[in-house]
Amino acid sequence: MKRFLPVLALAAVLASCTPTDDPVEPGPVPVLPPAPDPEPEPEPEPEPEKTFEISFNAPYIDLYPSETCTLTYTLEGNAYDPAKDYKVLYSSSDPTVATVSATGLVTARKAGSTVIRVTEVDTEVYAERKVYVVNLSQIKAAYDPARKFTCGHTLYYKSVVQSWDFFDDYLYACQVCGAPHTLSFTRKPVHSQNPQAYMHLKYYGHGDNIFVERCPDGDWMWVSNYGTLESGETNRYADSQVLSRVRFRPGETLLPEEADFNFVLPGMKRLIAAYDPDNGSIAVWSRDSGNKAYVYVYDFEALKAAAPEDIQLTYNIFYGSPVVASRPVVRAVNLARLTPLYTIKLPFNNVIQGFDWHHHKLWLFRGGGAEAAAVQAGTGENWAKAYLVDTLGQTLVTVSVPWVTDLDLLKSEGITDLGYFEAEGIKVKDGDLYIGFASKDAGSSPQRRVNIFKYSLD
Repeated sequence: MKRFLPVLALAAVLASCTPTDDPVEPGPVPVLPPAPDPEPEPEPEPEPEKTFEISFNAPYIDLYPSETCTLTYTLEGNAYDPAKDYKVLYSSSDPTVATVSATGLVTARKAGSTVIRVTEVDTEVYAERKVYVVNLSQIKAAYDPARKFTCGHTLYYKSVVQSWDFFDDYLYACQVCGAPHTLSFTRKPVHSQNPQAYMHLKYYGHGDNIFVERCPDGDWMWVSNYGTLESGETNRYADSQVLSRVRFRPGETLLPEEADFNFVLPGMKRLIAAYDPDNGSIAVWSRDSGNKAYVYVYDFEALKAAAPEDIQLTYNIFYGSPVVASRPVVRAVNLARLTPLYTIKLPFNNVIQGFDWHHHKLWLFRGGGAEAAAVQAGTGENWAKAYLVDTLGQTLVTVSVPWVTDLDLLKSEGITDLGYFEAEGIKVKDGDLYIGFASKDAGSSPQRRVNIFKYSLD
């Protein structure tokens, strides 16, 4: 018997593969996103930079020959180890001017300047401090036209300058003028005549001394305020009982009560001030009821930050036309509530022609002016004297300017042809001493000038 099943099975398989059937297309292959990169290992935190610093923490001090001071220092920084015993060395760039001991004691020898250095031995990190030894010997010298800082420029008002200050390229000059009594302030470039701007303060006082503070919101003048009519005078005001801080606003005129900020020392009068920016301190010159003169030194920022209060002035003031008397209440800081850094009784009580407070020394200027008829060359009638006073109120030295009575010299230099040459103002800035003089020319409308001479403290 024949078997047919395999044949039939093969036929069935062939039948299922006929060419009329379409081939099955493969489906799309899914595209997968690339695998993310592995997270990088975090970078190790960098080691903080090692710093080691040394700095002087003593105030800036000018010395008189034979005076001493100790310059102390501070070590700091993240490399500083308070448990370590560090060794430092002191040195002076010019031991003929001042020497320094192993403990930082500086001893002044002669006038000039030297750089004191303190060095940490292991790291050779160091700090430096320039020290001036001063004795006013510079102004004993004969006249030298090279010392002219600014001369020959006339001021607008026909009255002599009372005080001045400058910084950058601008000079501020204060004059007493007008009727009624007015302090007029001229601002102009230091070394040229124009442009000039003006501001006026009525009844403020005599303007014996000013300083100007530069701030982001403008220039601020520190000036005496609330003056009183002097006995026997008709338009001369002095003995101001208030120190005011007034922003310079060209073209404006202010009365005493319109000052921006006020400061009062009850019982004291004729307040004027000077500023030491290096040490951040302000000195206030004043006289008491017995006309004894004192200087009170305060921290500058603490003084400005003190809260004002209503204060009635100690003495009556007389002002105006017709003259009236009053004892006004002023919104002011009471300086008696602040602890002064120094209280200095001055060696003389006379009114000064300007002063400065710089590096723990008082620089005072006195002098008078006279007309040609009263002045003869070499007689000393028209004179000028500078004083250096320490914080104990001791006069270290007094020096006269030798050429102020040489009228022929002053005329030949174009400073004055009248013989009026009055000491007005003294400043110390950046290692230089400046002394100022008021002058005027002959004629029915004589010109008024401010003359400033520059002397190096080196």
